Amino acid sequence: MAEKKTNSKSSASSSAQKESFFQSLLSSLFNRSSPEADKKKKLKAIAKSISKSKFHAFYRPANAEMTGAFGKLMFDLYKVVSPAQTMFANTPNPAIFNRMLINYVLSDNQLALLEEFDENNILEKAKTVPINQLQKDMEAKLQTFLNEFDGARVTKAENLSKAFSYFKDFCTFDYYVIIRKYDPSFREYGFDSTPRLDKVNAEYIMDNLKDFLTVAYQITDESIAWNDLFEMFKQTQNRELVSIGNWKKIIAKIRAIQASQTLDMIIQHASEDPSYRTELNPNVPSVIEPFMDKTEADTRALLHKIQAQQKESKASSICVQIFGTADPQSMKNYVPSFNAVLEKKDLSLLEYAEPLNFLKTFLIEFVKKTIREYYEVVVIRGQWDSTLSAPMSNAYQELLKMSDDISQFDDSFAEDGTMGSKIKTLLPKTAHDAGAENIINRVVSDANDMARGYIIQGTQALITIGKTIKQLIEDYSLPKPIIVQNWKELEKYVDTPMKEFSVDIYKKIYLFAQLMQTYINN
Repeated sequence: MAEKKTNSKSSASSSAQKESFFQSLLSSLFNRSSPEADKKKKLKAIAKSISKSKFHAFYRPANAEMTGAFGKLMFDLYKVVSPAQTMFANTPNPAIFNRMLINYVLSDNQLALLEEFDENNILEKAKTVPINQLQKDMEAKLQTFLNEFDGARVTKAENLSKAFSYFKDFCTFDYYVIIRKYDPSFREYGFDSTPRLDKVNAEYIMDNLKDFLTVAYQITDESIAWNDLFEMFKQTQNRELVSIGNWKKIIAKIRAIQASQTLDMIIQHASEDPSYRTELNPNVPSVIEPFMDKTEADTRALLHKIQAQQKESKASSICVQIFGTADPQSMKNYVPSFNAVLEKKDLSLLEYAEPLNFLKTFLIEFVKKTIREYYEVVVIRGQWDSTLSAPMSNAYQELLKMSDDISQFDDSFAEDGTMGSKIKTLLPKTAHDAGAENIINRVVSDANDMARGYIIQGTQALITIGKTIKQLIEDYSLPKPIIVQNWKELEKYVDTPMKEFSVDIYKKIYLFAQLMQTYINN
């Protein structure tokens, strides 16, 4: 009996499972909900929610039409913000407003310092203040200026910038284009008459409506201190672009619309996109950091430019006195024009091409000619202690050897030279090979070190010769010379009077040392 009961229960269970399976199968075949059906269901629910919302009068779901009530909202907003919209339209450069905002938050001391950084002021000071001292003074003032941007001042500026950005976005929204879609005869800023605001197909203004929500919902941010912004307008514009009372009414209206989600639901329904959401970008670019960076960079760049111009002017003047021209040429390869191809690739540049060229020219045109003549007469034929003449003799021989070394160095930068060929070979590879870039930079850096070494050693050798010649000029002027015993005999070997000859050489060496100093000390 028990076995029969068990079999009966098992059979019943199996029958129930089969029935459940077939019911599930039939349901899946005939009652399955399709995505399109789900979408229609959601849109129907959205339409129902719109009809129950506080702002249901904006839209007719049955015809997907925006009503005159929404058109009137746009017209009322347009009328209130039009003075601000006009001002922004007449001042299209955003930098003007950024500067207005920044000046508003600066301290009195910062405003005074800002005048110090004015280009005309710095150029005027550069006429009477040595550039090194001017750079030092301006650097100290820059640090004072930047240090006053404490946390509170920066926060105030950024908050004002955010408020201004949202205010401007809302005021400059194109309300007119929406109203024109209701009434094509409506004139821009034509507030003397009321436009015909009956209805318009929602699809016709869908993109405009989406854009409106992105600027409208921004102004509901409760963290914004609107009173500070409107106080700034009163102080900088001597007027309220929009009265604070009207602005707060606008915010209250938009908050109510946002809370009801009516316009969002209208977009969802009219565009048949239930998933649509209004996306906001709360990030407003900083105004303070770029301003600080620009003030600092512009001031330093101007000082650097003045320094470079003064150096160039001084160098040109000295070159004319020494060589008779501002641009003597003796180098062929290690020259400023070599930098053009390096600069395009953002590589290291030849730093001492110009002064090394001057040194080479001086060695060729002056050391190997004028100083050689003086050396062969005064040092070789002169009767004086060799321990006194040795420094000048050694310096002279060093300069002759250096002239040859610089020539070889210059040749190494030719296309077939050791350095020139290496750079030429590696240049095409720099676009995809960081190693090639590093090798070129190292080659150029080593070359710059060598060039600087030549300039320093050459200048030191010339100064040694100059110091000795100065002693010899003083000795020559004595009634009874101490260093050189046979000045009178040496006179016959030179075409120019000995003292005049010596003084001219000394002056040239002094000028050349000054010329090199402008490149090495800066």
